[in-house]
Amino acid sequence: MGLGIMGTMEMARNAMRTARAGAEVSGNNLANASNPIYARQRIKVNSAITIPTEKGPQGSGAEVARLEQVRDQVLDKSLISEKSVTQYFQAKQLYLRRAEAGLGQTVDSQTIDAGGAYGTYGLAEGMTELFNSFQSLSVSPTSTAERQTVIFNAQKVADKFNTVDRRLSDLRTAINDEVQDVIKDVNSKLKELAYTAINIGNIESVEGAANEVRDSLQASMEQLSEYVNISTTTNEDGQLNVFVDGMQMITENVLTNSVKLHTDGDGMYYVADNTNGTVFSLKSGYLKGMIDARDVGIKDLRTNISAIAEELITEVNSLHQTGYDLYGTNDNSAGLFTGTNGSNMGVNASIISDPRKLQGSSSATEVSNNDVLRSIAALSTKTVTNLSGMTFSENYGNTVSRFGQDLALATSQLNDQQTVQKMLEKQRESIMGVSVDEEVANLVIYQRAFQASARLLSTMDDLMQDVLNMTR
Repeated sequence: MGLGIMGTMEMARNAMRTARAGAEVSGNNLANASNPIYARQRIKVNSAITIPTEKGPQGSGAEVARLEQVRDQVLDKSLISEKSVTQYFQAKQLYLRRAEAGLGQTVDSQTIDAGGAYGTYGLAEGMTELFNSFQSLSVSPTSTAERQTVIFNAQKVADKFNTVDRRLSDLRTAINDEVQDVIKDVNSKLKELAYTAINIGNIESVEGAANEVRDSLQASMEQLSEYVNISTTTNEDGQLNVFVDGMQMITENVLTNSVKLHTDGDGMYYVADNTNGTVFSLKSGYLKGMIDARDVGIKDLRTNISAIAEELITEVNSLHQTGYDLYGTNDNSAGLFTGTNGSNMGVNASIISDPRKLQGSSSATEVSNNDVLRSIAALSTKTVTNLSGMTFSENYGNTVSRFGQDLALATSQLNDQQTVQKMLEKQRESIMGVSVDEEVANLVIYQRAFQASARLLSTMDDLMQDVLNMTR
């Protein structure tokens, strides 16, 4: 015995169901063709039970076994990791660029000269102008105009140091404030991940594969990895575990931990484990890039520039305090500059109001003596022990050059990493992405399969009617 008329009719109905299911899946794929997180789906078709007959086993058609996603788990995990690295370089490069703007100059690590950088008025250029004006004053020590030029250039240099220091300080503060916001986003993403994982478990326990929700889960993991480096595991029963920098945050779909702010003695924020307060040693992610830019690149730049200001104040003032002004007076406590570093550097108010108080002579009776003025002018070529044995301009050029190299390296690393990420995304898209042409072709196949199955069902129905009529 074979399938018989009734068995063949059931086989035709199953074939129609299979074709309809395939058409529905293709339609859903087409509807999500522009959805970037969607992984295309397909029906898994198995052969129906085999019927033994006198001529041997006979198939009874096909049936839909399940609906499955087309994904590559290796690529998914790779992109979680690579996106984290990309965002690290993205953040680092972004904030170093902002520090470059804080200098008020365009940094070119390949062509930096003694000026340190290029711009309408750079610090190196300002110091050179200051020393040159002292040299000009040494030619005409009693000239009020030349003295005013020295004071003007001193004010310009002090203002520039103030401005650069303030900008870099404000930038570090802005980054610090943003760290707070990013930590809030990390905790929000962790909650979202746990909720999505629980939702998947609830759906799949009663309804089968939660493919679209799994798309959201993968997207959420990638978004979280952009902030911090994460790793994930899945238990045998499909429950999710998520780790941030090795510290478990989600345990079997349940949010069991979170991250919190840790503040150091300078008020700088770091990321810590909420359970025991352990500070994370992040390895990648936007947050790591922010912190590295804040605490290494920008902090070092500010510290080094402020050190130049400190030495300039010390060197100029120590010479100025030995001299006599045009009144024949020596105020050995009076310096040309006030303050101690780049943040508070200024020019002596009494000298600004009366340029004759600028102390340029080495003799109380020889007001036209220019010994002190020439000594200050000579600072332009003097090597300073506390500036690594370099001149002021050389040290500034070296400082900005190192910063420019860090910026150039971050830019190069970002470009390389973006290339890697795009390659992986392209590979994944070729696997999970929806091909409109392919889905349209599948629709035609399913349509014809449905029509043929309906034709078979109609034929079997006619045969059944004939058999029934024969028995009447």
